[in-house]
Amino acid sequence: MLDFILNLDKSVFLFFNAQLSHPVLDFVMPRITNFSFWLIPGLIAAALFVKREKKQALIVLGLLALTIAIADQVSAGVLKKIFLRPRPCHPDFLAEGGRFLKGGVFVLEGTWRSLGSFPSSHSANTFAAAMLFFYFYRRRAVYFFAFASMIGYSRVYNGVHYPLDIIGGAVFGCLVGAGVYWGYKMISQKIAAVKSKS
Repeated sequence: MLDFILNLDKSVFLFFNAQLSHPVLDFVMPRITNFSFWLIPGLIAAALFVKREKKQALIVLGLLALTIAIADQVSAGVLKKIFLRPRPCHPDFLAEGGRFLKGGVFVLEGTWRSLGSFPSSHSANTFAAAMLFFYFYRRRAVYFFAFASMIGYSRVYNGVHYPLDIIGGAVFGCLVGAGVYWGYKMISQKIAAVKSKS
């Protein structure tokens, strides 16, 4: 059963990675998958967010930092070590027929973090953020999850993750985002109850 699932995962990987390739995507995908590409736009968006929402924005951004920290550290520091799934671009486990737009950088780094494929930390982080934002701004949920899905797709298109890695990261990330939000709500309610009694 496991072999069937992994073979199916590889077939889906090759479909999105190789059969749906396009020169425009070959240019775009390696760029949007990098954190540095979003750094300046993200800082500008955060500044405008704080200017508009003020205290609410500071709370959300603080929770966002906590959410991503948990999702990233657990996915990369715990789950990748448990599953130890090689990336499709690993030279010893190369997915034949695949296109690897990020080259062998993940292998050349030579660390357990870079070699681990399941789950995708990019997917975990972005879906965790999307889920957190969903609870605060439900009407804009489609944008949050569309962005997270785009990042997840870029990981497959670039040849550094299998689709199941993205799905696993997305599920884990959503759980983290929901957990942080409901933890925040529970603490807020307890603080409000204490203040009302004093």
